[in-house]
Amino acid sequence: MGLMLLEMLKFLRCPECKRADIKASLDEKFLICASCNCRYEIWAENVVSMLSGNSTSLKKEKIQRFWGDVCKQWYTDFDLGLTSESLDGYLVDLEEMFKQRRHLAVTEMPLKEIKNKQILEIGSGGGAHSALFKKYGACMTSVDITKERVVSTARKLSLVKEGAGLALQADAENLPFLDDSFDFVYSNGVLHHSENTEKCIKEVQRVLKPKGKAILMLYSRHSALYWLNLLPKSIFSGMVFRYPQPEWLGILTEGKPKFDSIKNPMTRVYSRKELLVLLGCFEIKSLRKNSFSFSQLPIINHISLILAKALKRKAWQSGILVYGAPNYVETDFEKRLGAAIGFGWNIVASKKARE
Repeated sequence: MGLMLLEMLKFLRCPECKRADIKASLDEKFLICASCNCRYEIWAENVVSMLSGNSTSLKKEKIQRFWGDVCKQWYTDFDLGLTSESLDGYLVDLEEMFKQRRHLAVTEMPLKEIKNKQILEIGSGGGAHSALFKKYGACMTSVDITKERVVSTARKLSLVKEGAGLALQADAENLPFLDDSFDFVYSNGVLHHSENTEKCIKEVQRVLKPKGKAILMLYSRHSALYWLNLLPKSIFSGMVFRYPQPEWLGILTEGKPKFDSIKNPMTRVYSRKELLVLLGCFEIKSLRKNSFSFSQLPIINHISLILAKALKRKAWQSGILVYGAPNYVETDFEKRLGAAIGFGWNIVASKKARE
């Protein structure tokens, strides 16, 4: 059992009975709750499944299947060839790409202040963001509900020499941590795909230390992508009349399955007013929109690569770490438009101190 997991035992609580009495079995193959006797399998050093019976709804099973499929498409083969040296090179390139994009991970996340801080990433995906934070010396705890993505994250965390890292399979609606455990909770484009986003936000607030920061990205309703692309598609296809909005948005976003038949089950978008209601338990420190490119427009969508070359945009190879393919950074003009019509809300929210 890894040192990080041993250290984290004091922060863990059983997601089934909510009690903090987690111990390792004698053979170190399971974590066991002494209160309710629930067992949580240790897959490898610093990799554990902390899902409870409360995380087995049909919707969550579909979420796991879809995002597991995406992981196989984007990360599984790529991860096999990674080494500490190659990952470090990718992370250098990734940080620079993020700076060019004014991405949440380097703009809202204070990288120079996270050394030795307890950081939780919810929805770690392929683990690139967690690996970047660990490189800056953070004590990383990375959770995802999908096994394939936990394994991918654990692989990258194990290759970063700095900091400390632990990867858990867990449900964001029922996090296996004590109250007031983390200095930062980071989640980039994930919580709007959950079965119950409101529950996730309450859990983020619960596990943060007083005055701790939530660094989040959620999708924006008032964006070019929503009004000019996704909503018209839903109307012309008739989906808007057949499904609730989160379901038809799910079908139209995040790509298509390749190894399974399940399409993305859930995507939500938020206006500023809706966002402030959702985050009402926090003190909002900053709120910024970004993430617009001409490829989001329906006519241009099919010629986005040609447009990228015409605009002489560099293809950043580190995009493979997060997007499954090289990524083209937005032009300065697109970034200016993104501040008004972008698809991403970038949020810094502080947990209110107890009176």
